[in-house]
Amino acid sequence: MQIKEIGEFNLIRRMSAILGTPKRPIIAGIGDDSAVLNPPSGKLLLVTTDMLVENVHFSTSTATPYQIGWKSLAVNISDIASMGGEPTYGFISIGFPRDTDAEFVDEFYTGMRDVAEKYGVDIVGGDTVSSPEIIINISLLGEVEEDSYILRSGAKIGDAICITGDVGGSSAGLEILKQKLSIEGADKHLLPQPRVQEGRFLARSGFVTSMIDVSDGVASEINHICEQSKTGAHVYMKDIPLSSNVVSVAKYTNKNPYSFALFGGEDYELLFTCCPDRFQFLHDQVLCAYNIPITQIGYILDDLSITIEDEYGKKIPLEPKGYDHFKS
Repeated sequence: MQIKEIGEFNLIRRMSAILGTPKRPIIAGIGDDSAVLNPPSGKLLLVTTDMLVENVHFSTSTATPYQIGWKSLAVNISDIASMGGEPTYGFISIGFPRDTDAEFVDEFYTGMRDVAEKYGVDIVGGDTVSSPEIIINISLLGEVEEDSYILRSGAKIGDAICITGDVGGSSAGLEILKQKLSIEGADKHLLPQPRVQEGRFLARSGFVTSMIDVSDGVASEINHICEQSKTGAHVYMKDIPLSSNVVSVAKYTNKNPYSFALFGGEDYELLFTCCPDRFQFLHDQVLCAYNIPITQIGYILDDLSITIEDEYGKKIPLEPKGYDHFKS
């Protein structure tokens, strides 16, 4: 059955049944013209939004509807995590072609429901329209304590540059899918896992000075932090944490494995800065509590140069060559 046979309002009822009822107390949600929320006092409101377009951000030839639904919400959750916040309420607006199968829509919303439940998000509103291709726009609210939010602009001279987990896995996973390589390991691209609890801990530790999620590649994120903090940086390529999967894909495709991490993006790890003498404490605490390692990959400098020491020991500029929607 196609959604043009169901109709808009029956489609909304079908989606609402999959998403279920909010876990947090709300005054009004799906079904009214606006959601009515009662935000907690003593906390700041975080707001983020992302748009995903078929054949730009995802392809139905390489991702299932479930994976598309999961990733659509996960990338927004990661934005809240990078500020040290907790995601709360989501608003989902989607355009589907009229000949989309109802089963596709069901699976899409099941993926979105599962990631929402994992990270404590209540979906309380949105919109549905017909569209020539699938277009997804998500707005997500979050909250953070008044003394715990982290911006990109707080990096200090001498700070250590650190990163959670490993990077490059998402773009390597995309390469697996595009080239149909006989290698396991596309999950980081298809089902990203935002670092919400890790971000909450880092922000509340009092030792983190700036933070950003790795959505556009390590090179771009370091440049973003330096631009906002009015600093420079030096990074050691050999210290950037890569998974064995990234190394395998690089061998298959004859690419430098570090290029996946530096310029690939969509890893949704957290890149942050902290006082160097607090790095080991943060590493040990996060590893113990969440089983996620933290790696120091460089330092913040007092000039505006942003450089990287490559695998041959040569110091070169670190340019932000991540994905740009409007570059030819």
